[in-house]
Amino acid sequence: MEFFEFADILTTQEEIQNKVSMDTLPFFCEEIEAVDVAEELGRVIYFRHWGRFHLRQEDVMGGVRFSVPDCPNALAWTVTTGYPPYPEKIVLHATINRLAHDAGFIEATQTLLTTLKSGLEANLPNESAQTGPRPFLVPDLRNNL
Repeated sequence: MEFFEFADILTTQEEIQNKVSMDTLPFFCEEIEAVDVAEELGRVIYFRHWGRFHLRQEDVMGGVRFSVPDCPNALAWTVTTGYPPYPEKIVLHATINRLAHDAGFIEATQTLLTTLKSGLEANLPNESAQTGPRPFLVPDLRNNL
């Protein structure tokens, strides 16, 4: 399953990679209660709905990806900008390895993204006043089909 949210923030890949990290997730997202010391599978994360799991972070094109290696649903989410479907916003994209799930889990996953979206919009500097080029933007080719 896939889940999407779109934060109305004009920023850069570098800004996301510098500001959105395991250490700052509890600041941006109240669904994440805490992130603790490293263990073999990655840092320890405490989700409000799901409890204690491990968390890994990696830089990706456009921003960052977080994955939960010991989640039975293989939860992962990205925080990116500069690419379709909305290159001028932050795209929050979460996936799990199921075609369907119970309503409670779906609601908790959607809440994770909507809360993260709200936290980013409230706390991440918006660079909309900058008019310089954004060279990493990829053109949206859907209109050329």
